[in-house]
Amino acid sequence: MESAPQELDEEKLDAAIADLLNEQRQSEDQKASMLRPEFPQLLPQEDVSAQAALKEKRLSAILRQKWAELSGAA
Repeated sequence: MESAPQELDEEKLDAAIADLLNEQRQSEDQKASMLRPEFPQLLPQEDVSAQAALKEKRLSAILRQKWAELSGAA
């Protein structure tokens, strides 16, 4: 069953969107005011571990290549 179509009240929609945007700005301002410049911003642990894994892969590839060169295989 379908419901009857309703008129879209654009003014109410615009007001609701403006309210949501204002709330978002206020929450961002509160977060920014809580940050203190003397403390560094820390990355989430997942980002740090992903970056470390990427560096490990690069390092191990470089070491394998160097080992191959030194052993005469490359």
